[in-house]
Amino acid sequence: HTTVVVHVDLQTRVAALHLGPVLSDDERRYLTCDATCEAWFERDGRVIGAGRATRTIGRRLRRVLEHRDRACVIPGCGATRGLHAHHIVHWEDGGETELENLVLVCPYHHRAHHRGDITITGPAHHLVVTDADNRPLQPGSLAHPPTTPRPRVKPCSGPTGERADWWWYQPFQPQPPPSSN
Repeated sequence: HTTVVVHVDLQTRVAALHLGPVLSDDERRYLTCDATCEAWFERDGRVIGAGRATRTIGRRLRRVLEHRDRACVIPGCGATRGLHAHHIVHWEDGGETELENLVLVCPYHHRAHHRGDITITGPAHHLVVTDADNRPLQPGSLAHPPTTPRPRVKPCSGPTGERADWWWYQPFQPQPPPSSN
């Protein structure tokens, strides 16, 4: 987990990473989903206060969340590895770090949500996931990471004991460029 320090200028309402670039609203929300976030309030480049720090998803809560969701909650996805814990009501909007406000999403769908491509609403036990046109998503209605196993390919049988003769091998030798005469 990460600690993200965000500088917020009160006059311009612009947020930037500590010693880093200005963040869009989507980037800021994505970075602070499961991170400790310190907001430093500034006026004319001088720090005038520090806001509260987020509560990260603790080990016990994470285990309960993994037991409940088991996979990415986006319909039809089914990804089970590298899942992100996501606040349904974002923490900065007053959302609490409680099981009913958390779901597991794969990195692909987590970024899609924070870009505005999909919307996740409702309580965790009765989610509503919609696309950018506000249509409910059904399994297979949105491109998602592949969940089918790789095709089976016959494994290499290894060396068969034949002799390696190098007389047939000729390394690549580029031709000289054509002359302009």
